[in-house]
Amino acid sequence: MAARMNEFFDSLQEPSRAALRDVAHTYARTLYPYREGLLSAKAAAACPYYVGLSSELASFTHVTKRIVLVADTMLLSDHGVGSVYELGQFSQGHYSSGGSGPVGGERLPEETRREAYRYGMVTNDPAQLGRWLLEAEPLLRSGLAWYLPVYTRGSSAWDSEPSPLPSFSDQSIDFMVEHGRAVDLAGTKPLASRVVRPILEIDLPFIDGLSLTDFAQVTSEEFDSYRLYRDFMRSRLLELDDALEAVDSQVALERIALSIRDELNAATAQMSSAARSRVLSRAGAVLGTTSAVLAAVRPAALQGALGVSATLAAGATGLWPTIQAFADTKLKRTHGKWHYVWVLQKKAGH
Repeated sequence: MAARMNEFFDSLQEPSRAALRDVAHTYARTLYPYREGLLSAKAAAACPYYVGLSSELASFTHVTKRIVLVADTMLLSDHGVGSVYELGQFSQGHYSSGGSGPVGGERLPEETRREAYRYGMVTNDPAQLGRWLLEAEPLLRSGLAWYLPVYTRGSSAWDSEPSPLPSFSDQSIDFMVEHGRAVDLAGTKPLASRVVRPILEIDLPFIDGLSLTDFAQVTSEEFDSYRLYRDFMRSRLLELDDALEAVDSQVALERIALSIRDELNAATAQMSSAARSRVLSRAGAVLGTTSAVLAAVRPAALQGALGVSATLAAGATGLWPTIQAFADTKLKRTHGKWHYVWVLQKKAGH
């Protein structure tokens, strides 16, 4: 799927990206020949966190920023309510095995019959859909999310009513999202249900004020840290009782939200303290910065450089431990789960 998405986005030049309706139409045309194979792959996937959701188009941004925090892959679709936007004509081959010939019972060769029909996409607003596709581009390129249009088709002349809209009987959609809450449709992914349903309701300020563009970019760029945080979120949400409709479910959600905020605040304070310590290092700004870069790239070379000059080495008492601490801190900060949330929070301006 990621290869298809890369081909699609690479084909979009700057002028065409400004035409949002065309972006949505091109995406739907690109995906159409592969839709059955992609749905079969989803059905066969053993991963419990490969989830499909149907949501109102207006809620796509809200749903995306939350579900990506707990799902391995999110398949997103709209409810199939709206107008039919014609995408073009599709030709499909049918094969018939040859029968007995008129003389001598010889076998006739197989022949191919091509069936052509018009097909379209059902949506409320293709321009809004095109904007979501561009904002979520890093997520679609990396395979963390993809969009499944609601397709419909008519006769070759498009002179009849389009075929009935899908009821998601193919189980591509596991949850229907309405008014910020997810209703389980498939009933086959209990683990996914226990993290998908509460994540849509929990208070997460570090993403609420963040654009989808920034969220997608940070998630892609800080992928290792993001995966650690995703595991953390799953473990916390799995602690919730199965009965999220219970009276105390909101209390449980708020406790988790408070716990996450407390841990995030503590991690942010540690990161800020480490940054101040590096700035105030006795090594000096220029020497400290140059040495820190060298320490990260070629530690042995820096150690050798300090040993060459007795004067430098004497004036840099404690420099090597300071530089090594810098490298260690940077490594831990970059790969720790809170680094991802910290970057999101900075982008959101909190």
